[in-house]
Amino acid sequence: MRKKKDTHSFDFRPLGLTIREAREKAGLSRNDLGDKVFYGERHIADIENIGKHPSFQLFHDLDTMFNISVDEYFYPAKNVEKNTARRQIDSSLDLLSDNELKIIQGTIDGILNSRENKK
Repeated sequence: MRKKKDTHSFDFRPLGLTIREAREKAGLSRNDLGDKVFYGERHIADIENIGKHPSFQLFHDLDTMFNISVDEYFYPAKNVEKNTARRQIDSSLDLLSDNELKIIQGTIDGILNSRENKK
């Protein structure tokens, strides 16, 4: 008699919410996103709202399109090197000029100095 294999059911809802936030931040409607990835608006809505599992190809396309770190969802107990926020910030920084990066660096310096002064 064969032993039944233990399976893990992955809750895709948190990742679906992250995809929705990234889509909205990019200024895309569900229809716009569906056109880009060749899926219907309803399918995108189901992924975002109820955690429907997408195909592996769609999952890959959405994660790379929006720079989402899947490690933080697959391995929540581990300290992820770059979470989704860091990946998205890195991607945005690549779009800035050197002068704009100086402004960002000044902001970072101000935040770090503020932390030091609170200690």
